[in-house]
Amino acid sequence: MKRFKNILVAVDTRLQEYPALQWAIRLAEHNQAKLEVVDVVPAFSWIARLAMPDSERTKQVLAVEKRQRLEAIAAPLRDQGFDVTTKVLFGKTSVEIMREVLKSSHDLVLRVTKGVHSRRTGFFGTTSLRLLHSSPCAVWLVRPDRPPQFSRVLAAVDPAPHDVAQEVMNKTLMDLGRSLADFEHGQLHVVHAWELIGLSADESWAIPGQLEEAMRKAKTEVAEALDDFLAPYELSHRSEGVHLLHDEAGPGHAIAELAKQQDIDIVVMGTLSRSGISGVLMGNTAEQVIDRVECSVLTIKPNGFISPVTVKQE
Repeated sequence: MKRFKNILVAVDTRLQEYPALQWAIRLAEHNQAKLEVVDVVPAFSWIARLAMPDSERTKQVLAVEKRQRLEAIAAPLRDQGFDVTTKVLFGKTSVEIMREVLKSSHDLVLRVTKGVHSRRTGFFGTTSLRLLHSSPCAVWLVRPDRPPQFSRVLAAVDPAPHDVAQEVMNKTLMDLGRSLADFEHGQLHVVHAWELIGLSADESWAIPGQLEEAMRKAKTEVAEALDDFLAPYELSHRSEGVHLLHDEAGPGHAIAELAKQQDIDIVVMGTLSRSGISGVLMGNTAEQVIDRVECSVLTIKPNGFISPVTVKQE
């Protein structure tokens, strides 16, 4: 939790409540962090530009209104001693948020899981998914219909022997999960979901007993790897709140189902399995989790991740 010192909060000033900001305030108070609160004037489609010959003036009018509302939000926070700045961005929401992250070296983006006018049918909107894929820093998506508290936290780890980048990621996820649960005096759950790629229970070619032996051996090795990782935390795969799962539908499906069964408030997970990657795709497990969960999510990028978004040339 203490790692977040420069937080960007994306809000929609057309609304009356700002759940992401509520949590950001608590986090800023705990971390003595700076806050930047932004809203975006979206780029008009070509149809809108044709229909409104004075579209540029309309954008400026919208910007003035949003700026006034942002300042109205920030003023009482400044009176309470918070370090708060505001800014109106112009363009595609996800891209402009990421550019602002790069410009101002933010270490966390907070936003609600889905905008009011999102065209996507899932629990997470299009902008949220783009941020999860490509944001250069951690992204915290807050469920809008719940108070800013998280008493049941699920940290999804993937212990992989001899993978230094994954080891660093796992430690970060575990530390964040523990500190978040401690902050709320809540409960931390830890999950590792695994699969034996290329083998399933209905393989017709397998020699009788061979598949069962392979699965048994794999489960033993996975349990040992998880125990090695959890040992410094005085936990094992048999500890209460630790879940070692195998699901034919895939690890992401298993994690999402566990989140629902345990009524998890927030899932803490990594979005890529390797470092040094410039790209826009999350790992398969993260994709599956995002497609299925209906709770808040905090995602961490691996060290060395390079966002495909760059700062615009002035």
